[in-house]
Amino acid sequence: MEFVKFILSSNGRYSYKGGSSIKMDILGSFLASDVYYPVSFIEYALNDWEQYTSSNITALEKDNGYILLTDLYSDEKVPTVVKMTQNQFVQILTEWEERVLKLKPKEVLIKCQNDQFIIETQE
Repeated sequence: MEFVKFILSSNGRYSYKGGSSIKMDILGSFLASDVYYPVSFIEYALNDWEQYTSSNITALEKDNGYILLTDLYSDEKVPTVVKMTQNQFVQILTEWEERVLKLKPKEVLIKCQNDQFIIETQE
């Protein structure tokens, strides 16, 4: 099982506190640093005209029903890619907005097991 952890900081934003792999690090950095308004990324995922986009530290690309996330500033010779289905991407962003950004739990843990992402929160 892979995971990424976040802590609510005093300024009301989430700080990325580590992950179990480079893939989970990329997802954690994307959510903590780039996703202030999930709807814009959801719209990107669902539209038919936009293949690529990027944010502060993450590049996103569509590939046959998948969304690929990569670190814009990777030091790797072959950058690690986080690959998830369009539905998984939309689901994680929707849950991030509803369960994390709106409710502001103190801790958030996202687990990935068998290609399924699960968000757990703690007060």
